[in-house]
Amino acid sequence: MNVISFVMGTGVHKETILEMVKERLQNDEIYVYKSAFIDDLFEASIESDLVILDMEACISIREVTRHYRFSNTKIAVILSDEQVNVINDYIQYDLAGLFSVNMSVQEFVQGIEYIRKGKTYIHPIVAVVLFEKYRQITQGEIHRPIGLLTRREWEILGELVQGFQNGEIAANLDISDKTVKNHITSILSKLGVKDRTNAVLLALKERWFYL
Repeated sequence: MNVISFVMGTGVHKETILEMVKERLQNDEIYVYKSAFIDDLFEASIESDLVILDMEACISIREVTRHYRFSNTKIAVILSDEQVNVINDYIQYDLAGLFSVNMSVQEFVQGIEYIRKGKTYIHPIVAVVLFEKYRQITQGEIHRPIGLLTRREWEILGELVQGFQNGEIAANLDISDKTVKNHITSILSKLGVKDRTNAVLLALKERWFYL
């Protein structure tokens, strides 16, 4: 048996889902707290094994994770579609589960069982967004301002990011060393930086290139 605590906002639909989840988890001890009275959860005499937060209810996840940082209590969150799209706000925390507000009762129960086994549960709706974030990082989604540099200057800046020296850049792009120097001078001027090191740092900071 586990002690599972839900911290929920208002809504008939949510109450109905919770009642159906309870029916499926009759061997567990389940408590439901209103988000406006979350202190009741913190002050409860029985420690929860799992706390599930309805993030549509404007709960401070920072406050909750801080409260349980020295305990064995696992924390999961239920996210709306809008919150899923800003998933970075949540993955910074050590969460045991990322649920979706659009989950079925069966998915909810399966997620809880997954967490019970010591695994991290991520609902497919959330997983799709996480994969896209990962793809953007690994494949390097590029945000280069139009008109800032010419095509050749972007190529040379990319070479600088990779650490190539002028002679190597000239060989890679089949141009003269003098042409490379001229392009670099133009790049530094357009970017408003004093040297190639700062040009590279700016390019990485602005996500024009990835290492």
